[in-house]
Amino acid sequence: MSFTALAQSEGRIETDRPDQTECPFIVKKGYVQGELGFNRSTSEYLFPTSLLKYGLSKRLELRYVSVLSQEPGMQTRFQTEAVGFKWALFQPSGFQSSAWIPRTSVIVHYNWDHQNRDFSEKNLRGHSIGDVVFTMQNDFNERSGIGYNVGAELHSNGSLEGIYRVAPNVLIGKKGYAYVEVFGRFPASEFADHSYDAGFAYYVNDDLKLDISAGQSLLHPEDYYIAVGLSFRFRIIR
Repeated sequence: MSFTALAQSEGRIETDRPDQTECPFIVKKGYVQGELGFNRSTSEYLFPTSLLKYGLSKRLELRYVSVLSQEPGMQTRFQTEAVGFKWALFQPSGFQSSAWIPRTSVIVHYNWDHQNRDFSEKNLRGHSIGDVVFTMQNDFNERSGIGYNVGAELHSNGSLEGIYRVAPNVLIGKKGYAYVEVFGRFPASEFADHSYDAGFAYYVNDDLKLDISAGQSLLHPEDYYIAVGLSFRFRIIR
């Protein structure tokens, strides 16, 4: 799920993939947006991970997350992961303003199936009820910026698990951008994990984007993932 630089052309699709850092942008009102990823990890195939969004207003989007996965030697299974929303809190205009005041939104998810959650979170314990994440972005200039998230996930036993993600990026040409990222969690147990990844995205046009990425755990180098994806949007209400 990805951070995208504000420097991109006005009206161009903004997505939460391919990195883990959620972006603060809201899907345009009346648009449906799909973000699909095909992942290969150390122990599991995910094909696809999907995030569907609908722009309800200028400041609010609805979200639905699902995963179709297959572990080696096991049957493919469909997982309904989460439903939720993203609400825009601060939307500074211009690069000088956003360099000091981050574009900021809050994302709230409720995990429909408490026994499963997005593999990208590097933690498959069946105890997640939902999460709240603040997503922020500062733009250094017209070609580079940084996105970052802070949040927490609520467990069924009442404990909280902290979430952090940081992803600087730079535009490449007129249609591409690259990023590097560190991300992780601070649980109240021995299962804390911290990882890094990098990737590249390319805009076919304003409504279609392709991406590729790969990452690895800092604490458990044998844990890795590689992913390719595509994102698209279309208007249903004018």
